[in-house]
Amino acid sequence: MANSALHAIAIEELRTSNPAFHQEYCLLVEGISNLIFRLAKKHGEYITYSTFTESYDRASKEPILQMVLGSHKNEFYLHIYISKNGGFIVGKNGVGSSAQTATHALSSIEQEIGNAGWL
Repeated sequence: MANSALHAIAIEELRTSNPAFHQEYCLLVEGISNLIFRLAKKHGEYITYSTFTESYDRASKEPILQMVLGSHKNEFYLHIYISKNGGFIVGKNGVGSSAQTATHALSSIEQEIGNAGWL
């Protein structure tokens, strides 16, 4: 629960310190939610559960979004770090492709999902 609260605090600070990037964050959250919905609708027989959570990396002091798609045979997870410098890092454990906008981050997310065979 504490990591979720730290995430919320960091995002609230972002809202006042960098409103344009905060808007990109909001677009990204909406885009990921829509993506999960579309995937579940299209591949419901293969995706038996999904999660989309907010967390906080205490080491890097950055908020994170975590997306999980799963089935009884397989699980796919992906982290999206919200960088202190503005921008997103799409990957696992803080390593991955960098994106400056929600559109580019969503494109990277879809590519990761496709590479994992979930599309």
